[in-house]
Amino acid sequence: MKLLMRDLAIVSILMFAWLTSVVPVRADEKGVNEIELHNISDAEKVKWAKATKVLIIDAVRTATAHIPGQVVQATLESLNGRLLYEIEVVTGEGKVVEVFVDPQTGKLIEAGGKK
Repeated sequence: MKLLMRDLAIVSILMFAWLTSVVPVRADEKGVNEIELHNISDAEKVKWAKATKVLIIDAVRTATAHIPGQVVQATLESLNGRLLYEIEVVTGEGKVVEVFVDPQTGKLIEAGGKK
């Protein structure tokens, strides 16, 4: 029961963070365009949600299976037109690691230190 309550709390926090984050569009130093699920229309949010087959909580489980630690952020993003879950994990060593999970397959795409 405690595990179920913890999972429900995690899902609630992640959904809140997912729906209320701040930065709509940004480009990194390589010119890669990244669109986060922030301040976009409800119609676009519905389109993104329909395009995913994997729940965000399952993406978080995948991320923490590969990079153990505390999840501090999980978002659905579009990177150069490709939807990805981006999960930020703080490791036991105090490093923030970005983990990318495919929202179609649930497979780990990439994990690395945050810039």
